[in-house]
Amino acid sequence: MRFLSKYYILVFCLSGFVSLLAANPPKGFEKVDQEITISTLEAQMKYDVQSFSVKPNSKVKVLFKNPDSLPHNLIFCTPGKKKGGDKGQEVIDAVLKLGDKGVEMDWEPKEHPRILASSGMVQPGKETTFYFKVPKVEGDYPYICTFPGHYQLMNGMMGVTKKANPITNLTYEIYHGKWQKIPDFSKLKAVKSGTIANGLFDISVREIKDNFAFVFNGKIECPKDGKYSFTVSSDDGSQLFINGQKIVDNDGVHGNQAKAGSVELKKGKHDIQVKYFELAGGEAISVSWSGPGFKNQSLSKTAPKPGQTVEGMLIEAPEGEATLYRNFIDGAGPRAIGVGYHEGVNLAFDANNMRLAMIWHGEFIDGARHWIGRGQGFQPPAGSDVIRLPEGVVITELENSDSVWPGSEYRTRELDFEGYTLDKFQRPTFKYSREDISITDKVIPVNSIFEEKPGKLRRIVKFSSDNAQSNLYFRLAQGKFEKNQEDYVDEELFLSVKGGKVLASNDDLRVPILFKNGMSELEITYGWAE
Repeated sequence: MRFLSKYYILVFCLSGFVSLLAANPPKGFEKVDQEITISTLEAQMKYDVQSFSVKPNSKVKVLFKNPDSLPHNLIFCTPGKKKGGDKGQEVIDAVLKLGDKGVEMDWEPKEHPRILASSGMVQPGKETTFYFKVPKVEGDYPYICTFPGHYQLMNGMMGVTKKANPITNLTYEIYHGKWQKIPDFSKLKAVKSGTIANGLFDISVREIKDNFAFVFNGKIECPKDGKYSFTVSSDDGSQLFINGQKIVDNDGVHGNQAKAGSVELKKGKHDIQVKYFELAGGEAISVSWSGPGFKNQSLSKTAPKPGQTVEGMLIEAPEGEATLYRNFIDGAGPRAIGVGYHEGVNLAFDANNMRLAMIWHGEFIDGARHWIGRGQGFQPPAGSDVIRLPEGVVITELENSDSVWPGSEYRTRELDFEGYTLDKFQRPTFKYSREDISITDKVIPVNSIFEEKPGKLRRIVKFSSDNAQSNLYFRLAQGKFEKNQEDYVDEELFLSVKGGKVLASNDDLRVPILFKNGMSELEITYGWAE
């Protein structure tokens, strides 16, 4: 408490300094390309704008307002190694290293190479204006408050893109049910809600393929007074509202079809709402608009072909590489490590139990839930055909091959996670141990020779020990499998194993770990059953 009091005295003496410096535009910024106002939310520890986009190399004017009872700043950062997904963590780390000098420096490491622009510390009830030029490189640029303890909640993302999006603060609510037309959502309870960081209409965060609905709400900024037209393409029904007025009615059960509507709007921000439901079959929703001075512009990431789903801003693996996502993943627990391969197959590893928790193909994962707001909840895979593998410990000691496998635990006591290393393709090799046994676990994607079929995942697990036990078993899968020559298949999973004899017991597939010269190796191939 003494520390905070000292801080308040110092910054109140300087409270008008930043605003004074920005009273007039600096040279070269007499005319700007975009103006953005960002305000703190009283007693909520959040910015009111959590996402917006700008064009590369443009000039931006920012009005930062602080009606809160605490001091805050607004610092824009360059993307960093994780292309914006780190939310400026390196800057925060530098703030922590300031120590006692932090107060004097307003909790800002001013020479840090990742700081793009800063408001300076703004006191309660004050505001400031500052200017900056947007970098030429497209990407996600995080913005944060560096006052101690504020960063986790007070953050947002500025998208730098040639297709700058006019929608800010786009939120969604998901509902489950069967409908023939848009329901009265006021009488229903949402099963899930969140914010979409890029401001693009997107249904990839759904957890089921059929019998669901979305309600999107956001703000769309019109550049000038005039007539604006909106087009909504969907499978099944959809509606679009501006300021509560229905502009597009594409309701009902149908294939992917488009309808449009127009409205006269004043310059500035307006409420935009899109309602959508999916009964069965294909699922898709895309939105676009046109207006004075510009032709048709997509408000979805892509304009889908008939029958295709709309893509959102998802975490994607770079060309020829893998990408990792460490966070709460639905089905893999709080210590999950997701791995998305450029080849279009993905996995989630549970570091609590050292198990391959699930595999899927298609899109990797949407990080919006954890990047926006409080970052609560578990994020499901964004792709399709998710196969969940058995919970609990993956390696254990059994009296014999028919013994019952131990029940699942929140976190195994038998195995210790020791991290992972990355190869030149950014693919991880997980490391863990069991007593005196050292284990490495690496998964490699295998492309399908057929373009229409998903690839496979080849897992290589190596064991080394100078004092190996003879009664250890590795659990492969659980279910009713049929043997097809040397392979095992159930309704959804294909398995092939080298390096050990597969045993079926109690609806388990398991294999004994046999050591030779202190070494043992299993090669397991996972695929999707036809």
